[in-house]
Amino acid sequence: MAIILTVLGYVALLILGIIGVALALLSVAILRTEYNLRDVPTAKNKRAKELGPVYYLRIFWKSHFIASAPEIVKELLLNSKHTKPQEIYRGFQKLYGQRFMGHGLVSEVDHEKWFHRRAIMNPAFRRKYLMSLVDEFNAGSEALCQQLKEKADGKTEVLMLDELNKVTLDVIAKIAFSMDTNAVGDPSCPFPSAITTALRGMQRFHDKPWSTIDPWSSSMRRGTREAISLVRETGREQIQERIQARKRGDHVPNDLLNLILDIAKDLEGDNDFQMENMLDEFVTLFIAGQETTSNLLAFTFVQLGRYPEVAKRLQAEVDEVLGQKHTIQYEDLAKLEYMMRVLKETLRLYTPVGGTTRITAHPITYKGITIPAKANVTVMSVLMSRMEEYFDDPLLFNPDRFKPSEDGSLPRHLYAYFPFSMGQRSCIGQQFALIESRIILAKLLQRFTFRLDQSQSFGILDELTAKPMGRCRNYITLRV
Repeated sequence: MAIILTVLGYVALLILGIIGVALALLSVAILRTEYNLRDVPTAKNKRAKELGPVYYLRIFWKSHFIASAPEIVKELLLNSKHTKPQEIYRGFQKLYGQRFMGHGLVSEVDHEKWFHRRAIMNPAFRRKYLMSLVDEFNAGSEALCQQLKEKADGKTEVLMLDELNKVTLDVIAKIAFSMDTNAVGDPSCPFPSAITTALRGMQRFHDKPWSTIDPWSSSMRRGTREAISLVRETGREQIQERIQARKRGDHVPNDLLNLILDIAKDLEGDNDFQMENMLDEFVTLFIAGQETTSNLLAFTFVQLGRYPEVAKRLQAEVDEVLGQKHTIQYEDLAKLEYMMRVLKETLRLYTPVGGTTRITAHPITYKGITIPAKANVTVMSVLMSRMEEYFDDPLLFNPDRFKPSEDGSLPRHLYAYFPFSMGQRSCIGQQFALIESRIILAKLLQRFTFRLDQSQSFGILDELTAKPMGRCRNYITLRV
């Protein structure tokens, strides 16, 4: 017994020694970080506005920089040597043990692999191809209008975010994958709730990393995995059917699913590896193609309810340009100049994704402050778009701030306004979203009058992307 106690004592001393050494090394690392960054403001108890354009947060021995200087934004986002950090996109790749977006266009951090896939996808998002999609955008918008007619009594509360989620889901499914999801017409369609559940799970993962092991979060984890599995298995069925059709020599649609299969030709590895990578792209496009547009439109309706003079002016433009025209043509969109400014202003105040992060490939110096190489730096579009340095009266909703200057001078918000990011890794679907948004918005304004519910919150709900808290509550009436 004495020998056992002696051995246990030595083991305990060894463990304490190891812990002591680890703490000492951690302290040295923290002190080294503090010394190397002694000229850089640190957040601690100060607010971001008091810290200036560059400051850092220390998480244990690691430092995370926050920058709101256009010069830094330009360097980080236009220079592809600064890459996305793996640790931030780990949750996108695999969530609660379930492969989610894997290594799709959003979450692939290896620049060379990403660049190759993006190059293959680019033709599907060019102007010529997008022009050919106008009929599908019109069809989806018309289906939504027909569905809303049943609720347009001026008394029924309509959660416009949910309605917009359905139509944008139907549109992306049809255009990208030739799928008929019928979310607008079928209340039992499982995809809208599955996407919401998956994104909420992702938000929980980012807010509370310990939720991966928290026993009280087991139900949430299970629901998240099931939601992701539904989307991925749906994608698997679509891909397998398309592969067989191509092998038979059948005529197949020239859609994004075909491009995903073309990417697979160049992937190395076995069939399972190729299938999982194809599913990554399917899930990324399926979810991102819905979220950006529906959130933008929902926030737009909130702002139109808050600013009746803007709504009146926008309505007048729609009536003048389109009248009762049933099918909106691509050429009509350029004439909706004020609408485009309304959407840009909405994106300024309600950026879909608050910011983006890069790992510095080399030191970046700004006004005497040096951000070292291999540092994580986040540039916050949601912060910069509300700063007085770049926008007059920044909290006022004023679409005319995006009116082109008469002298052709560059706007002072250059590199301070980037709702779809910028550079090579800017959102591939931004023009898709802006065309779809204008057609849906114009169709709705042609048919209906919207009255914002007085209980509608003006806050922002974070579910990985920003959406209106309260889900954009409106009462709708048919226009006479």
